[in-house]
Amino acid sequence: MKERKYVLSLEHIKIMNPIVIELENDYFMRGSRANIGTFNIVTIEWNHPNFGYFADYMVWIKSLHMKKWEPFPIVRGSENYTLAYFLKKYPDFKSLFEERDLIDYIIG
Repeated sequence: MKERKYVLSLEHIKIMNPIVIELENDYFMRGSRANIGTFNIVTIEWNHPNFGYFADYMVWIKSLHMKKWEPFPIVRGSENYTLAYFLKKYPDFKSLFEERDLIDYIIG
């Protein structure tokens, strides 16, 4: 597994560099990941061209004892995503969902 680039790392909290992708019609999406203890949290936000700021879209959560990433849809249209379908549609976000090494869970 390749080494992750963190923006912030404080003992058991690690925040990865965000990924911003441009969609059609001047829409953008931003994905961010934070590892907090044994929890992995990926937030997905979107930027509507009429508003000019990033707003909540959905969240994905996985912990040490969860078998798969669980989606938490917020915006209408995000409730039908499986991780495979989401990553097929937005492959640039794939690195946000990489598995952590077990040792990373143990020693942070």
